[in-house]
Amino acid sequence: MDGTPNTLSANVLTAPGKAMVGERPKPFDPITSTLIFGEHDAVLVDAMGTVAEAEALANWVALHNRNLQTIYITHSHFDHFYGLSVLLDRFPGARAIATPKTVEAMQSSFLPPLSQFARQLFPGQIPTKLVSPQPYEQDTFTLEGHKLRIIEQGCTDSPDSTSLHVPSIGLIVAGDVVYNHCRMYVGDTTPGEPKELDCGARPVGGAEPGDCCRRSQEAWRTRLSLGDPGNQALP
Repeated sequence: MDGTPNTLSANVLTAPGKAMVGERPKPFDPITSTLIFGEHDAVLVDAMGTVAEAEALANWVALHNRNLQTIYITHSHFDHFYGLSVLLDRFPGARAIATPKTVEAMQSSFLPPLSQFARQLFPGQIPTKLVSPQPYEQDTFTLEGHKLRIIEQGCTDSPDSTSLHVPSIGLIVAGDVVYNHCRMYVGDTTPGEPKELDCGARPVGGAEPGDCCRRSQEAWRTRLSLGDPGNQALP
């Protein structure tokens, strides 16, 4: 063997949209999780939000017959990580990680009003046990010899937004970055040295710098508040 790593592959699972309970019921967007895998091992990006979604995700991961090494959480919105306890119960050998900034932002979502708010929107669907990933200080980790690079996007619809870049297969798992007037960029300043820009640094559609952050967070608050029985947006 020449020591060249095997090529990685990726599959995406999309959970269907679901209705938020409230005076003005509103559909909640479909959620996706991405499995990146090699010959033996795998990395899962995001863990969905409800018990049913997380259980379906765990069953789907198991079908790939790979050792789940890492679960990476892109940001602190509850629909991307509330299902983490279900995944870790199913795959106890996996480590769950996120950036320190994301882990810090998650702490408020474990406490009322946000955890109670999520349970009001999706009664009987949120896991009773909520767990946090471990803070991961580095900006890269590996899968079967391939580098996976964490891109801190800055403020999009979440101030701790990240994406995961897999250069060897040209893959970017973008989390929530690619909607709500935001667009991510991975370019080259020097050969072999990718960089990222906050979406506000290169605004879309003539927006002023910083507008995409403001518009995205407003859209997130509005989407949730329309499903809230008390019509209260997130702080």
